[in-house]
Amino acid sequence: MSHNPKNNRVLAVVGVGPGIGEAVSRHFASKGFSVALIARTEDKLQKIQDSINESYPGSAKYYVTDVRDESSVIKTFASIKEDLGPVHVLIYNAGSRRIRPRTILETSSEEFENFTRINMFGAFFAAKCVLPDMLAAGEGTVIFTGATGSIRGSPGLSSFSPGKFGLRALSQTITREFQSKGIHAAHLIVDGPVQSDIIGGWLRKKWEREGESEKLQEMHRYVMQPRDLAEIYWFLYTQPRSTWTQELDVRAEKESMFSKL
Repeated sequence: MSHNPKNNRVLAVVGVGPGIGEAVSRHFASKGFSVALIARTEDKLQKIQDSINESYPGSAKYYVTDVRDESSVIKTFASIKEDLGPVHVLIYNAGSRRIRPRTILETSSEEFENFTRINMFGAFFAAKCVLPDMLAAGEGTVIFTGATGSIRGSPGLSSFSPGKFGLRALSQTITREFQSKGIHAAHLIVDGPVQSDIIGGWLRKKWEREGESEKLQEMHRYVMQPRDLAEIYWFLYTQPRSTWTQELDVRAEKESMFSKL
């Protein structure tokens, strides 16, 4: 049975959780998209699906997926096509990094492989699933969520940055191979912290300890807000064909420019 009887355009968001994934999914749903929510944790997906559907009935459906496993990704996108139709927009937002840094010598090979499969391999798997239908339609948008680590290696992040470097290269490759066929690939460098339960909570406690009252009162000037980032994803999707952006970096007003140093 179709879960998209109105044949709305379809957005697939890989890596949905409280933060960017939820905000982007909600924003596209508000614009009339049917949204496929993809992540590993079912209870988290269920809550986000129910919340979006409460505001925009029937617009969201979740799919439990392990992006490290190609067969899991293929199965999910086959189900999305059957349930909702072909994907018009793919946003790959899955990412994994450690909070406390470790040197290369302290980083296990298992962690390196695990994080790289999430940060890069899953994007490759997902792109291969959606590109054939996009090429057949002569249009499609693929947006990869990058980070400061996409273009600059930092001490303690040896299991994170290499995968993000590769994600950037994948975006550039898709552009060079398929832009002339109507596919818009964009790499969005999120250069700094984003408000979320983990990062936002950690920063709030840190600033409380340090007596940083100004930062606590104006967090939006120091920490990127998911709802505002969602507008950036929509901007990339709606760009006219004469002015497609391949890479864009964003940061909060009072955040240092880390990515270009």
